[in-house]
Amino acid sequence: MKMNDSVVVSVVVPIYNTASYVKKCIQSIMDQTYEKIEVILIDDGSMDGSDMICRSFLKKDKRIKYIRQENSGVVRARMTGIDQASGEYLLFIDSDDWIDSDMIEHLVGNIEEADMVTAGVHYEVQAGVVVEYMDKYPEGIYDLQNIDGVLQTMIFDMETKELQRLTPWIWNKLYRTDIVKDIYKELDTGMKFAEDTVFLYKYCLRCQSIRISHKCFYHYRYRSESAFHGTNPNMLSDINMAYLSLIQDFNKHSSGKIMVKQLQYWISVMVLMALNEQMGFDDVIHIPEFILDTDGLKGKKIVLYGAGKMGRDFQLQLSKMGYQIVLWVDSHWTEGQDVKAPQNILDIEYDIILVAVSKYEYAKDIIIKLQNMGIGRDRIVWKCPVRV
Repeated sequence: MKMNDSVVVSVVVPIYNTASYVKKCIQSIMDQTYEKIEVILIDDGSMDGSDMICRSFLKKDKRIKYIRQENSGVVRARMTGIDQASGEYLLFIDSDDWIDSDMIEHLVGNIEEADMVTAGVHYEVQAGVVVEYMDKYPEGIYDLQNIDGVLQTMIFDMETKELQRLTPWIWNKLYRTDIVKDIYKELDTGMKFAEDTVFLYKYCLRCQSIRISHKCFYHYRYRSESAFHGTNPNMLSDINMAYLSLIQDFNKHSSGKIMVKQLQYWISVMVLMALNEQMGFDDVIHIPEFILDTDGLKGKKIVLYGAGKMGRDFQLQLSKMGYQIVLWVDSHWTEGQDVKAPQNILDIEYDIILVAVSKYEYAKDIIIKLQNMGIGRDRIVWKCPVRV
């Protein structure tokens, strides 16, 4: 295939030991209906054969650039790709994910005069469980007249108490390359936590306008072995690095007072997550993140659906307060544990099913599955979570 006369979009793909997935990722980019792209593959010292897969694509399509470097972490890998980018716009894709064939065409067609355009995500919450996830703002353009409404609520909405209304990921958005290059000069290459979120918030502060699109093109793959889902004994210091990287930018902004409050709330939630899930602490050392609303639960036989963060919080609170849990279920249960398969609901007597998941997208999927099992909607309860 011939190189396009003019590259419009540079696609940066950092790669590290994802040989099982990277072929599907690269192929999804090469199959795009929009052809004026360059694809910059940054192999961050893979040792599993990912390099051979990348080189095979390099031979087939001249739009591909391949760079192999010593393992230096995802921030430096992306930085290498950004330095090589020649397109007016820039898109990031993780090497274990993939995109629909019309994603880039849609993003380019919608960015117009905006500095950033977003899209929705097919998000794999757990293996085999996929939900559609998009920004919690109406579709459209947010410019100088109303962009502050996004900036002042994108991390935490003080009024609705909703966390991260703007999807906090780097890879479901199209950016202007010149702004990206300026921001990456400031990032600490040693950052190991929320590096994409830090970049995104810094980028948003420089935007004159943002376009929100809800159509889902990006497919995020859940991997239990990924760095995000593993144990990190240095998590608290990594969170502090993210905080220090953002606080000065927020203080300088015209909405600085509100921005700093948002940031501090987000950091507090991340610290709870670190202590409860990612530092390897014993399960008995658990600080509840979600407060249980017990209205309507007294005297009821309760099926608790969900064994994630919110489910574990609710199980502890219900047990300590003497409420009757007749069954605890989750779609990803393990034989021999207290949590059982949802199908067991059909074999017991109960009054209500309390769905204990933090996001409406997840709850909606569970409610549909329960209704498909023949369970009436009036026996299913989900309430918008209240965080500590």
